[in-house]
Amino acid sequence: MGVDGNGEVGLGDHAMGDAVPDPSAQISSLAFLAEASAVLSASLDYEATLIRLAELAVPRLADWCVVHLADATGGMRVVTTAHIDPVKADQLVQLQERYPTDFDDDAGPGGVLRSGATLYVPEVSEEMLTAGDRRAEQVALVRAVGIQSLVIVPLIARHRRLGILSLVTERGRTATLDDVALAEELGRRAAMAVDNARLYSEMALAQREARFQAALLRAQNEAGVEGLLVVSPEGEMISFNRRFAEMWGMPDDVMSSRSGAAALERAMQQVVDPESFIEGVRHVYQHPDAPLRDEVSLLDGRVLDRYGAPCIGDDGTYYGWAWYFRDVTAQKRTEQALFESGERFATLARTLQESLLPPDLPEVRGVELASRYHPAGSGLDVGGDFYDVFQTGRGIWGVIVGDVCGKGAEAARLTALARYTVRAASMQTREPSRILAMLNEAMLRENASDDADTDERFASVAYASLRRTAKRVSLTVSSGGHPPALVVRSDGGVEAVDAPGMLLGLFPNPDLTEATVELDPGDSLVLYTDGVTEARGAGDEYGAERLASLLARCGGMSSKTVAEAVETAVLDHQDGVAHDDIAVLVIHAL
Repeated sequence: MGVDGNGEVGLGDHAMGDAVPDPSAQISSLAFLAEASAVLSASLDYEATLIRLAELAVPRLADWCVVHLADATGGMRVVTTAHIDPVKADQLVQLQERYPTDFDDDAGPGGVLRSGATLYVPEVSEEMLTAGDRRAEQVALVRAVGIQSLVIVPLIARHRRLGILSLVTERGRTATLDDVALAEELGRRAAMAVDNARLYSEMALAQREARFQAALLRAQNEAGVEGLLVVSPEGEMISFNRRFAEMWGMPDDVMSSRSGAAALERAMQQVVDPESFIEGVRHVYQHPDAPLRDEVSLLDGRVLDRYGAPCIGDDGTYYGWAWYFRDVTAQKRTEQALFESGERFATLARTLQESLLPPDLPEVRGVELASRYHPAGSGLDVGGDFYDVFQTGRGIWGVIVGDVCGKGAEAARLTALARYTVRAASMQTREPSRILAMLNEAMLRENASDDADTDERFASVAYASLRRTAKRVSLTVSSGGHPPALVVRSDGGVEAVDAPGMLLGLFPNPDLTEATVELDPGDSLVLYTDGVTEARGAGDEYGAERLASLLARCGGMSSKTVAEAVETAVLDHQDGVAHDDIAVLVIHAL
């Protein structure tokens, strides 16, 4: 114990010196602490308890008592103020309200709260009252109270500083070291009572929350469309809902027995494949770390989705297995109806698509022809890609590959228009660029005669006029906005045919050019639609470079081999699902 320059005595683990204890004082103190303990244990309402405690401390330890506790924001608030004189009690309340205690000051209550050491001032001097920046009115109120001694005790429990207990004696009464020791013991017991009340309150809140969550879970389980069953490792039905019993038609005696074996036996009587059903159950119980999902068909025609998952705690403890059953009978019937409907649509689409493509490629002397066509998606709609090979004169053949915009009936109509217009035009002229110009005129007339949006009616078309000479195959190629034809030499060289032109069906008098290529024996000409080069997979398109690289490895190969290689590579790039129609036509010189 020491006294600083301000007359304050700081107390930690202080000794009481060599003073001889007064037996009567000790008995009085023990009685007081016993009474205080009774007050502190009487209620878990710590605020009401502290109010009674302050009233008990006055006048036994001091003339007035103030208790501060930490609030939820980290600040300090006054819980109670007690005084032997009701008039002065009102003055103290007024003083606390108008001039709250400064806990930022390390020399006063703030220091006690931070250090955890008792502050003892046997004699509060006039200099102490007027120290700091206190206002005159504040000093006057303090003087009116008439302070003699001051004892501030920290309230500490379980290493948590909860607040402070301030005890003040008035003029004519000086607090002794025995009073300080008694005040510290009182503060320790009060702090423990407050912390116990806090823990109880938190526990009660947690219990209420747990009960609410349990009730909510039960309500959710009962209101859910899924049947729920939880089975313990020993085979007991721990939890289930009404939907589970209804779904499986479980008798009341089976449910009341909580026997998992009885419920399993009842379920096996209703499934189409009991062996498969019980094998799934055995598997999950033998491997409790692996979830299960499958379908169960019942004898009455219903289909249930069966889900299973282990109940494992945070510490890895296995508590059992949770089963969930959902009746998906209506969904399965709908899926089957949609599948059958889709099959019908797919059949119709294939039939219509086939009517727009040649059933077989013609035999051309000195030339081997091959084609591949793959519709987009599942083939439920008519695509816009097409090709055709037809004779236009003695030893002369027309070859066309095109792609009209859109899908369905509109695409079918435009495809038919393109194919038959080109065939008719080839009877009037042998010039590929002129044939495409005539197709462009026909498409413009079609657009003008309809109310549809003409900007959406266009096509990219490549046309080649094929002629067999004594030693070579000669082709004159013209393109209306179509990907360039590629020549694959027998030695693996790949060349693009340079015959650029504009899309057809959009503008009158489009710019169209022609280019002639010669194929020696073993060479091939590859015509294709943009479903090849623009096939997107893994973030990028198949592209012209990949196509050229593939064809370079196909030098000298047959037309069928080349066409199949292109189709396979493009589908592999898209993981087997074409996002656009794919058409490939290969002309191989023999």
